[in-house]
Amino acid sequence: MERVIGEGSASARRRLPADGRRGRQVVVRFSEAELVLIRERAAVAGLAVGAWIGETVLGVALRGADDPIGLLDLVRLHADVVAVAGVAGIRHEDVAKMLVRLDAAIDAVVAASESAPR
Repeated sequence: MERVIGEGSASARRRLPADGRRGRQVVVRFSEAELVLIRERAAVAGLAVGAWIGETVLGVALRGADDPIGLLDLVRLHADVVAVAGVAGIRHEDVAKMLVRLDAAIDAVVAASESAPR
């Protein structure tokens, strides 16, 4: 069994501080495919794996399963595409095509969250 402790890049950030000490721990097991997906989502969000899991679980617990938890990830990805394109010297036309698709995904998430029953 592989243990994933403190996994993430040096730039991955931690969760915001809690009101009290976080002294409780829960062990959750994932398949290889699930862990790959979780690592990808955490990287997109700019969080360490444990921080992303914590934020995601608490977001659902506090706001419900209909909360658009993917919206923040999409907005961060949009900013990342713009930043990387500038540094890498990617053609403006190619970046524009990616951003159009990304903006459509953001619009779909917003529309779904607005039409969800409250």
